[in-house]
Amino acid sequence: MGKDLRNKELGIGISQRKDGVYVARFTNRTGKRIFLSDSDLSLLRRKFEKAKVEDYENRSVARGSYTIKEWYDFWMENYKVNSGVTRQYLDQLDLFFNKYVISKDRGNIDLRDLKNIDIQLMINEAKKDSTSAAIHLLSILKQMLELAYENDLIERNPAKSVHIKKPKRKPTEAMSKMDEEMLLKNIASQQIKDMVLVMLNTGLRIGELLGLSFDEVNLDEKYIVISHQLSYKRNEEREYTFAQTKNKKERVIPLNDISYEILDRVIKKRQSQLGKRYRGKSAISDQLIFVSFYGDAYCRTGFNSTLSYSINKTIKSGYEFECPRLSPHIFRHTFATRCLEAGMSPNTVSSLLGHGTIRMTLSYVHNSADKFREDTALLNKI
Repeated sequence: MGKDLRNKELGIGISQRKDGVYVARFTNRTGKRIFLSDSDLSLLRRKFEKAKVEDYENRSVARGSYTIKEWYDFWMENYKVNSGVTRQYLDQLDLFFNKYVISKDRGNIDLRDLKNIDIQLMINEAKKDSTSAAIHLLSILKQMLELAYENDLIERNPAKSVHIKKPKRKPTEAMSKMDEEMLLKNIASQQIKDMVLVMLNTGLRIGELLGLSFDEVNLDEKYIVISHQLSYKRNEEREYTFAQTKNKKERVIPLNDISYEILDRVIKKRQSQLGKRYRGKSAISDQLIFVSFYGDAYCRTGFNSTLSYSINKTIKSGYEFECPRLSPHIFRHTFATRCLEAGMSPNTVSSLLGHGTIRMTLSYVHNSADKFREDTALLNKI
């Protein structure tokens, strides 16, 4: 509370100078300090209240009005890029935002005009593709709009009341050897079969496998050094590029006989293909060990589509997988489980997977069907 020269309280933000002039000051919503003065206290108080009301009513003008696209760019540049997340994660945010907001001509909507129904329609469109896409999009919108609300650009967050009912997810388990055998039997492409086997025997993430380059493989010493992965999206020239690993660290993975034989064979074959000109081929393509039919990097969608076809083909043949769901990430879980079942220490498995903590590694480990049968056979020895 400010005081006058007679030590009388004048109110918050108001005081009197030694020359008798009354002064009022406050910080507006742009962070700027506002000073007002007058020898008439009543007049100053009216000026002061008017200035604060105008600052509140014109908060969007003071800070600048934003479209959804402008605010997304501001949020990304000032809150996400420097928050320590990977480029891979940022690319994923761009992917969902561009697909369901920009490509649908919603980028120019003023933030202040955005309603709950607008958010719901975006989420519904994303959900037609997958529940996962809808969840990712809603998370983006909630975060960026909450920041807009906190900065008084909007009166409320219209995404906050939108919810997605998540379907009951099948439990994560490891593949049995029979699951692996039957899946590989129904994969027609030798290259896809090789890629699946490399993941099962190294624990590579799908992005790390697709971005595996010649300089990361040391066949003489039988190990690979994972230093990057394939970016989620192409650059402005529509070419694939490398991105940092998920934890931004390199890791060394020794090659067992299966992964060594595959990489040795594939690399020899690739060397005869290098230098061939393909239309639209990315600059990094000649560095990659696994490439598509057209000589460019495999995209995740293409790989997953082929894998899904092979899984459905196996099911139609009459085989029922013991593992409730299969995906590249399940191959990683399977690798971790088999490593520990073979007697490897949790610390070593954690290093091979590139995990920050052993707790995360242990969440990847499951009692495989093969191990369960082996252990329950011991009941007869009780």
